[in-house]
Amino acid sequence: MSQRGFEQRKGMLILLISLLMIAVVFIGAAIGHFAARGDQRGFLLSLGLMPLVPLLSYLLYKKTIFPSYRRLEDANLGLHLKQEELLDTKDDLFIKFLGVYDVNYAANSPRLFTDRLTDVADITARVMEADACLIFLYDKKKDDLILAATNGVQVNAIGKVRISLGEGVEGWVGRRLDPLMLKDFHADSRFRETPGLAFGDYTSAYCLPLYVYSNGALVGLMEVLYRKTKNFSDEEINFFTTLSGILSTTVQNEQMQAELRKMNIELEQWITEKTEELRASEERYRILVENACESIFLLAENGDVVFANEQAARLSGYARYDLLHKNLFELFVHPAETRIILGDVARGLQSDRQDEFRKADGTMVPVSFSVVGLSLMGKHFIQSVVRDISSQVRLERLLGEKDQEIFALKTQLSSKK
Repeated sequence: MSQRGFEQRKGMLILLISLLMIAVVFIGAAIGHFAARGDQRGFLLSLGLMPLVPLLSYLLYKKTIFPSYRRLEDANLGLHLKQEELLDTKDDLFIKFLGVYDVNYAANSPRLFTDRLTDVADITARVMEADACLIFLYDKKKDDLILAATNGVQVNAIGKVRISLGEGVEGWVGRRLDPLMLKDFHADSRFRETPGLAFGDYTSAYCLPLYVYSNGALVGLMEVLYRKTKNFSDEEINFFTTLSGILSTTVQNEQMQAELRKMNIELEQWITEKTEELRASEERYRILVENACESIFLLAENGDVVFANEQAARLSGYARYDLLHKNLFELFVHPAETRIILGDVARGLQSDRQDEFRKADGTMVPVSFSVVGLSLMGKHFIQSVVRDISSQVRLERLLGEKDQEIFALKTQLSSKK
């Protein structure tokens, strides 16, 4: 009823009640008047009108007040029913909210992944009031779905039952990535008996795919089953869709972590292999250097000695430990060429020089040395090979003296002729 109609009916009711009260007052006044004058006929006539007052009051109540009262009672009853419905909806939404919280907590708990899936299946079955909840994971290599968890039903099938994409209700949902609600899934043309799973006790089913929203990649699916025919409400559909989103993220994170763990293991194996190769290579290098007949120095990039073989210690006259505190180029008589040598090494060139080497006792030894860059364990070093050329210098000096003697003899012979 519109507000205008309600105001009209209220005004009409007030008018009728006013008229009834005026009539009562008029009849009462008439009775008093005729009684005072002793007019028996008028008195009886006026008194005879008195029963009309309750009759008119009853008719007024029956025709105007009572229908409004009944409508008010009906409105109150409807309001009460709506309130009860809202309270039930509120309680149901609160239960669903707690279910979402419990599923999110269970899916992201520190427990093992299989235990987390079982917890999610238990909570989903309880909140959805389902008789069974099945969670399948997608095996990308085999392109099928494998049963990974249930809410305690058909436990023996976990890890064994596989459903190819496109086969049965589950395979259809996995292939199409579309949710499917069936009141009687046995009567559906897509239903197929799955070896290892007993569907005979169930009638209704709600199957929802689990996939990555960013790229639509399938990661699994979740299915709830009911023994009795089930009509799914909007709240249940929204709740189940929310759960699928939470579980999809959990499965994706687990797959990424598994892939990361696999990569870490492979990387550790690769590092171990390369480390062993480097150690073997360095051991071979150390053996070659230790047994070399030449003096070999391993230098830092500024020329400081970090390693010297036994032959280098014999050449320099220093103990090997004492050599580690010296800069090799300071042991030469002409250290001014150090920058030139280090510059050649920095450009990847090999530098060959001859100089005099200052021994620990102060004596000078003519040497030739080569300097080249070297990389060990990912670090850059400089390798210098120093050769004692004292014998070569003495031989060259003797040859020079002999050449002079021969030249002098030739000169004398020429003068005598």
